[in-house]
Amino acid sequence: MTDAKTFWNNCHSKELKESICGFYENGKYFTTFERTIEFLQLKPYIKPGLHVLEIGVGIGKTTKGFYDKGLIVSGLDVSDVALSKVKRYCENVYTTSELDKLPSDYFDIIICNRVVQHVPTDLLIEELKHCMRSLKNDGIFAIQFVSNDVKEDMGLNCSIHNIKAGTCCRTPEYLEKLISRFGGECELVFDAVSGTGVVKKNHVFHVRKIDNV
Repeated sequence: MTDAKTFWNNCHSKELKESICGFYENGKYFTTFERTIEFLQLKPYIKPGLHVLEIGVGIGKTTKGFYDKGLIVSGLDVSDVALSKVKRYCENVYTTSELDKLPSDYFDIIICNRVVQHVPTDLLIEELKHCMRSLKNDGIFAIQFVSNDVKEDMGLNCSIHNIKAGTCCRTPEYLEKLISRFGGECELVFDAVSGTGVVKKNHVFHVRKIDNV
């Protein structure tokens, strides 16, 4: 993960929007709080005073949006440069080497937008395990991810090229199995054709804890 951390620190230090923005439309890269919440279908859940964890803070627009709406936000990122830019809006910030420091049964909302496809599988499994532990019993975890026509996970032993390009594709079935291991139940709330390259489809899961877990 050293190479990945160096890569993302460099992206955030140089503010490379093509790498750290959440959306690309009409020839430009951008991120807005409103668009992120709309895309993840979380608008009904945004209420002042709730605790939220943002995985992958990007350029900080969504982090600040949560803060401005009166939510108590924490950030999780592989890049300490990225976290340093949003720390003023956050109750706490965590690097991916500090997953065990996430508080248990604490977050009402966790979001992970445009991140999963950049994460190697071993780290992704650890992140999912600790995030499910940190999610409240009645909380919601929104995860965006991409897939292709291959049914097997493509994130194992992925190269730094895959991480940079965001082509660590996982099928909904694969992620659903991973999440169920940690007491989660998935609802597919967005499912669309994405392109004709390695990435074929774009998805969003809403994950909740199973009542008896």
